[in-house]
Amino acid sequence: MAQISRAGAVNIEYGHFPVGELWEPGFERRDDDPDPRASEAVVVTPGRIIVRSRVQQHTAPVVLALGNQQGQTPGAGWELLASVAYRPVYTGRMAAFDTTNGPARSADEPVRVFGQQVGPGEPTIDLDPSHTYDVQVWAQGRSDSRERFDEALPGADAERASGFEAYLIVFTPSGAQQPPSPATRESRRDRLTRSHGRPPLNSR
Repeated sequence: MAQISRAGAVNIEYGHFPVGELWEPGFERRDDDPDPRASEAVVVTPGRIIVRSRVQQHTAPVVLALGNQQGQTPGAGWELLASVAYRPVYTGRMAAFDTTNGPARSADEPVRVFGQQVGPGEPTIDLDPSHTYDVQVWAQGRSDSRERFDEALPGADAERASGFEAYLIVFTPSGAQQPPSPATRESRRDRLTRSHGRPPLNSR
């Protein structure tokens, strides 16, 4: 692996969480929401990859990785959930996020991927915005996570639930693109001219 993030923990609500690109000043903000009727386990929108969990509300470890070749299996217990394509829309700084509360926190324990123990910390990696990427989303524990959740916490506080699923998102370069660039900063004179059809009196 070219780069592996630290192990974070996402607080999942409404059965999904995003892995998204951090917005940078000067870029047009991309906030496209996925189709709520979509049934795919992984959905891509500009600037975000949405992963759907089988458990409505819980906390799950997440690791991000930048690969240098396709087909690398992360290890025992990991199952490939989906393969999708991603194009950076800002500067390529990717992070895992809670569903509603901002960036993921540090995980409580290490996560084993690609033969190494990944310690707790921030789940972030840096993509090259001049590349496009194939993304593989791997999961642990997902096949029976809902059933184990229902058995373990009947009537309990779901916000404290953890240990039912873990996720690994691997980005591998697949091609090239024109890197996104920030918009040219507009001067006050140009902004007023655009708004009123002519420049201000004191600048004609």
